[in-house]
Amino acid sequence: MSPAVAHFASFKLKVSALVMAMVLIAAIAVGGLSLLIAEVQMQRMTGAQELSALAGAAAYIDNDLHAKQQLLKSLAEEAQVRNLGPADVQALLEAHSTLRDEFINVASYDAHGDRIASLRNRQDKALNVSGRAYFQQTLAGREGMISEPFKSGLSGRPAVALTQPLADAKGEIYAVLVGGIDLLRPSFAAQIEALRSIPQGYLFIVSADGTVVHHPNKDLILTRPDLEERPALHAALAAPEGWRADLVDDGQPVFVAYKRLRQVDWTVGVSSPLHEAFAPMAAVWMKGIAAAAVFTALAGVFGWGLVKVLMEPLDRLQKSVEAIDSGATDIEALDVQDRDEFGLLSRALYRLSRHRQQAEDELHRLATTDVLTGTYNRRMFDDFLPAALARARRAGEALAVAFLDVDSFKHINDTYGHAVGDAVLVEFARRLQGAVRRTDTVARLAGDEFVIVYEQLGDADEAHQLGGKLMAAMERPFQAGGATLRVTASVGIAITRHHASAQAVMQSADYALYGVKAAGRDGYAVNVVGTEKLACVRGREQARVRPREEAVRA
Repeated sequence: MSPAVAHFASFKLKVSALVMAMVLIAAIAVGGLSLLIAEVQMQRMTGAQELSALAGAAAYIDNDLHAKQQLLKSLAEEAQVRNLGPADVQALLEAHSTLRDEFINVASYDAHGDRIASLRNRQDKALNVSGRAYFQQTLAGREGMISEPFKSGLSGRPAVALTQPLADAKGEIYAVLVGGIDLLRPSFAAQIEALRSIPQGYLFIVSADGTVVHHPNKDLILTRPDLEERPALHAALAAPEGWRADLVDDGQPVFVAYKRLRQVDWTVGVSSPLHEAFAPMAAVWMKGIAAAAVFTALAGVFGWGLVKVLMEPLDRLQKSVEAIDSGATDIEALDVQDRDEFGLLSRALYRLSRHRQQAEDELHRLATTDVLTGTYNRRMFDDFLPAALARARRAGEALAVAFLDVDSFKHINDTYGHAVGDAVLVEFARRLQGAVRRTDTVARLAGDEFVIVYEQLGDADEAHQLGGKLMAAMERPFQAGGATLRVTASVGIAITRHHASAQAVMQSADYALYGVKAAGRDGYAVNVVGTEKLACVRGREQARVRPREEAVRA
């Protein structure tokens, strides 16, 4: 081989080596840059996903606290409806077994802070809470609240108190209900720990002033660690929500996400080892490097494609959450059948959302249902009647409202006691519901006052048929508390076909009811709204109230 050929071959070899080196460097650079871009995007997606999961945990805690507040509020409403006093609070607490599941204890304190009732620990030493901030704030604000975490004077354990004032019929506060939550009790701490999305991480809760409410290190609860000791806790107080990946917790780099609660000024956060939080990203790096070494020119494309494939389930999950949040779809979109970790997380979010919806539905039912009779209550009726009038006006149909009360109901209470009176009201409501159509609505306004809304009526003559059915429903004697009672009712019916306000209809029905009472009760009267002209029809003959097994007109 000639020297020129040798020099040319050497030159080609050098050029080939240089080109291959450039291709290799370009491939590694492209692959590394692609992986770097993927890393940034995946960090953001992981942060967004962890925030989505944390939002579910925050919603669970919010709903749990709200449900407990509503439970105490329903007790206060029941006590006011039943006109209970301080001596009746103990029996009221013992009558509601669900309190034992929701609280470590529920106690009641009079306006001076002295305990007058307790669901548990009744034999403990007397306790006065007049100096507690939550007691003073409840009396001052006249509404329930959630206290700051404190050390219980009875158990010596960290606790949180939920309060609700008890008021009499005049609105005067005579006691305060206090439901305690033991922050170390499994029903609180264990359920919160179960919301973790990464097994190696832990959840924590911190109040606005830096007090630790929940932490796996029980020694930290009720303390305020400084920034150098617990940077993760302080990071969670910086903003209502967010995430960081530049902190060190217990000597190791961590990923911290946090979100503020709605019901109380607390922040729930999660601290996870950085290598666990970004484990899928580390796997992508290894595969990308291996692909770059074997397939130099395709390393970048392979790495980018792999990242896209791995991130596709996460993208779908994020899009589903965003669509649900915007109202474009419902929570059924989270009920996927994928068996990977993203599918498991999606189904967990679906179950959590379903529980939240069921809790909201139950709270709405409790807020619109009469506790004693199971019919709608006044709050529901006040919303329902204007809507029914609007429907009747659009359809060009008549609508009637029957205003009823139990004749001489006070006499029944005075003669047989409130327990028999309550039984009479329950049976009275049951018979009313049996005497109306499915399209009609029965509600209890207060005491022995009931109202029925009749929709889709043809003409005013139907009102007389409705009144007759109500009279017939009361013919059979009532069996209440071992007594056989004959109960009668006075019914005022107002009917309207033209536009009328809810107030005008109720005034017309009340006018008709007054006419029945003036005529001797035990009957019904029909009044066309706007005419104020009664057509009164008497019902059964009057009868005196007698002891057990005697007919009684009430």
